Amino acid sequence: MYDDLLDDPKVQRLPPLLFKAWVNLLCLASKNGGTLPSMDHAAFAMRMDEDALIGVLNDLVARGLIDATDDAMTPHNWEKRQFKSDKDDTA
Repeated sequence: MYDDLLDDPKVQRLPPLLFKAWVNLLCLASKNGGTLPSMDHAAFAMRMDEDALIGVLNDLVARGLIDATDDAMTPHNWEKRQFKSDKDDTA
């Protein structure tokens, strides 16, 4: 998590429950190489049913915080915000 989040209007204008979901989805993406896992895995991890998760994801896509392609869903600008120094593979 980076401090520029404080000044990101897309994030700061999220309703509290959607903000929580977005942060948890960032954690899931981090555990999954930068993409969100399968819908059933993500729904279980988020403690939501799949329909509720689809609604959250659609809202976050519409707000420009999740990028969706035919193959995957990723947090917007994920690669840009991930630095090699963020993870020490030798630790």
